[in-house]
Amino acid sequence: MAARWGELLYRMATILAGLIALLVIVGYFYDASRGEPIIPIVPLLLAGAIWLIGRSCRHLPVAY
Repeated sequence: MAARWGELLYRMATILAGLIALLVIVGYFYDASRGEPIIPIVPLLLAGAIWLIGRSCRHLPVAY
């Protein structure tokens, strides 16, 4: 049985949001090692928004 489009979009959005969050964490530790620990809020908000949009796509109706 094929996955529903909504479920597929949710998984892709979760992977993308996870990659963005991972890059933010790597950047934070890189800056912390240089003595400038800054948490970039905008990319984290973007990752959260992507994840929420993907989560809402889970509830798309199935169209055949």
